[in-house]
Amino acid sequence: MGVIWTKVWFDLWHNRMRTLLAVLSIAAGLFAVGAMFGMGDLLTTNLDKSHKEVVPPHLELGLGQMVDRDILLDLVNVPGVEGVDPYCNVSISYKVNPNGDWKQGIIQLRDYTEQKYELVQLRDGNWPKKGELGVERMAAGFLNLGAGDKLIVKDGAYERSYPLTSKIRHPFVPPPQFMDLAFFFANGETLERFGVPDGKFNAAFIRVQPYSADYAKEVASAIKDRLAKQNISVLGVSYQDPNKHWGRSFFDGITLVLQLLASISVVISAVLVYNTLSNLITQQTNQIGILKAIGGKSGTIIQVYLSEALFYGLLALVISIPLGAVVTFAMTQSFLGLFNIDYNDFELSTFAITAQIISAILVTLLAGLIPTMQGAMITVRQAIASYGLGSDFGSNWLDRLIEKIGARLLPAHYATALGNMFRRKGRLLLTQIVLITAGFAFLLVMSLNSSISLTLDHLFARNHYDSTIQFTGLERTDPIFALANTVNGVDKAELRLIQSASLLVKGQLIKDAGIGASIEGIPSDSDFFSPLIIKGRWIQPGDGRVIVIKRDTAEKNHIEIGDIVTLNLGDLGKDTWQVIGTYEPVFTGNFSGDRIYAPLESLYAATKKHNQGSMLYVRTKDHSAEAVTAVTKQLKELFDGRKHNVAITATEPDTRKTNEFQFSTITTMLVALSVIVAIVGGIALMGALSISVVERTKEIGVLRAVGARSRTIIGIFLMEGVLQGLLSCVVAIPLSFALGGPLASALGQAMFGAKLDYAYNWSAVGTWIIIMLVISMVASILPARSATRISVRESLAYA
Repeated sequence: MGVIWTKVWFDLWHNRMRTLLAVLSIAAGLFAVGAMFGMGDLLTTNLDKSHKEVVPPHLELGLGQMVDRDILLDLVNVPGVEGVDPYCNVSISYKVNPNGDWKQGIIQLRDYTEQKYELVQLRDGNWPKKGELGVERMAAGFLNLGAGDKLIVKDGAYERSYPLTSKIRHPFVPPPQFMDLAFFFANGETLERFGVPDGKFNAAFIRVQPYSADYAKEVASAIKDRLAKQNISVLGVSYQDPNKHWGRSFFDGITLVLQLLASISVVISAVLVYNTLSNLITQQTNQIGILKAIGGKSGTIIQVYLSEALFYGLLALVISIPLGAVVTFAMTQSFLGLFNIDYNDFELSTFAITAQIISAILVTLLAGLIPTMQGAMITVRQAIASYGLGSDFGSNWLDRLIEKIGARLLPAHYATALGNMFRRKGRLLLTQIVLITAGFAFLLVMSLNSSISLTLDHLFARNHYDSTIQFTGLERTDPIFALANTVNGVDKAELRLIQSASLLVKGQLIKDAGIGASIEGIPSDSDFFSPLIIKGRWIQPGDGRVIVIKRDTAEKNHIEIGDIVTLNLGDLGKDTWQVIGTYEPVFTGNFSGDRIYAPLESLYAATKKHNQGSMLYVRTKDHSAEAVTAVTKQLKELFDGRKHNVAITATEPDTRKTNEFQFSTITTMLVALSVIVAIVGGIALMGALSISVVERTKEIGVLRAVGARSRTIIGIFLMEGVLQGLLSCVVAIPLSFALGGPLASALGQAMFGAKLDYAYNWSAVGTWIIIMLVISMVASILPARSATRISVRESLAYA
C-alpha cells in the first residue's frame, strides 16, 4: 500500500502543471455548483423565514375612502376572518433639501404598539410622535437620510419641514433604485395635517381561519359584499401566502436555470478528468507494461489511477467549498437586500456543500473509470509495442478525405496538424463536446439577452403613451383634461376608470392571480395601448359589455372566447359580460394581478361613474426621457396644487430602465457561468493537446532529425488547437441558431414568466469566434512549448 501511495504522490507532484489544470477545472465546476445551489437554498430559506417573522396577512384591502377604525375592526364578525389590522397610506411630495427636486412618497400610519400583521420594525431612533416622521430604512440609505435630518413635505401651496426621528423597516416596499417612491411613517396626530381625521383609515390587513388560498378569496368576496352595503368601495384586494415570501416568484425559475448550467459545468469538468487520466496512462503505458511483466494485477493499476482521480476531486473541493461559500453569501446578501431583509451572519449551505462533495467524488471516479479500465486491460505485448505513432490513421475513408483536404488547402506542416486532430476521434469528440457546449451556452445566453431587449422594444412599442399619473381617488374628466392641456408638451391624455372586480364563472370565483383582479375601462377608439392578443380580438368601437382577460386566467378556468361570465364589482353590483379575447402580459411575473379590460363606456354604464377615473395616461410631444420627466413633473405639481391629489407617477423611459437593470443582473450571472464553461473547455483542449504531444513523441523526434525548427513544431500544435476551436464554432453556431429560439422561450418563461420575442444575437457569433481563437491559442501554447523541448535522443528512447 505504501508503494501505491508513493506512486500516486509522485504522479501528482512530478506533473504539477497537469495536476493544477485538472484541479482548477474540476474546482470551476464545483464552485458553480456551490454558488448556484447555495444561493438558491439560502435565498429560499431566508426569504420565507423573514416573511413568517413579520406575520404576513392573508389578504389586504385598499379602500376608496377614509373609513372609521370601528367599521374595519367590525369585519372580524365576517365568517372566516381571524383578525383585522387597519392602516392608512397618504401620498405626498417631498424633497430632502430646499433646492432639490420634488419626489413622490407615501406616509403610512400604523398603530405601532399594537401591530398584528405585516409588522414594521424599528431599526433606529423612536417611533414617530406628533410633528415627526420616520423614514423607511431602504429609502434612508438611498436618499442618505437618517435620524436628525429634516424632510420638506408639500402641503397644498405650503411647504413644511418635518424632523426624521427614526429608521423603520417595512417588509413590503419596492427598492428605491427600482421605483421613484419612498415610504415614511407618522402617527395619527401628524397625519391630521394631511387631511386625515384621527381614527380614519383607508386600508386593512386581514387574516382568515382556516387558511387556504381559495378560502381567502371567498372571505374577501364576503368582506366586499359587507362593505358594499355600507357604501364603502374596495379599490383592490391582494393576497399573500403566509408560508412563502412574495419574492419567491422572482427567483424560483432563475435559480433553477442557474443550477442547471452549474450542473452542466460539472459534467464538462468530467471530460477534463477523462482526458487528464488518458494523458497520464498514455504517457505511462510502458510503466504499466513493466508492472504487468513483474506480476502486477489489473486491480492494482485501477487502484493507482482512480486514487489519483479522487485526489483531483478532493483538492478541487479545498478550493471550491470556501470560494463557493463566500460568493454564495455575497450574492444572497445582495439579493436579500433588494427585499429589505437583513442578512449579516455568515452562513453555510449544507445542501450546496453536500452537492459539491457528491459531485467531486462521483464525477472524478466515473470520469476516470473508463481510461483507467482501458489502461488496466493493456497486455504486456501491447504496452511494449506502443510507440505513440498513431499508425492507425489513414485506414478509413474519413482519414483519407482529411488528408486530401489538408493537401489541397494547407501548407504541409499545417496539413499535418489537420490530420493529427482526427487521429484520435474519440478524444476529439469529447473535447469538441466541451467546446461546443461552451459556445452553445454563450450564444444562447447572448441571444436570450437580445431577445429580452427585443421583447422590451415590442412591449413599449405597443404603449403609445409616455407616462401615467394615478390619483388617490376618482377625478372628473373635464377638469383633469383642462389642466393637462395647459401644460406645454402634452399631446394627448386619457383618464381611465379602474375598479376592483371579481370574476365568476357559473357562480364560482375564478382562480385569479395573487394580487387580485381589477377591471380597466379603455376608450373604444383609443390608440394608447394594445396588449399582446393571443386569442380573439381587442376592443373596438361599438362594443358593449365585452372584456379581454389574461390567457393564464382563461386557461386555468377553462374560459373560451364567446363565453359569458359574471363580474362582481362589489358595492356596484354584478353584471354579465362576454369574453372576446385573451392577452399575454409581458415581464409581469406572478405579481401583476389579473387586469381585465373593457370598453370605458360600458364600464361607465355598469358602475354609474360617468366621466370619472383614477388613472391618467399622457402622451407627450417629445418622447425623450428628459422631456417626459419634465412634463410629468409639471402635471403632478399642477394637479396637487389644485387639490387633485396624485398618488404616484411613472414614466415609460424610467420603467424601461428599471426592467433593463433587473434583467441585466440575471443575464450577467448567466454570462459568467458561460465564461466558466468556456475556461473549462480551454483547459480540456490543453489536456487533449498534451496527450497528442506524448503520443507523437517519436514523430517529433523524426521531425527534429530531418531539420524541423521549434517554430514549425509550435505552429503544428497551435494550428491543431485553432482548428479544434474553429471546428467547435462550425457546430455550435448553427446548433445555437436552430435550438436557440425554443430554449430562449423556455428560459424566458421559467425565469421571467414571459414569452420572449426571439432575436438571435449575430454580433455574439463574431465575439465567440474571437474568444474561441484566443482560448484555443492560449490552450495550445504550453503543449506546443513542451513539444519543442523533446530532443532527438529522448524521442528515440521513448517506448
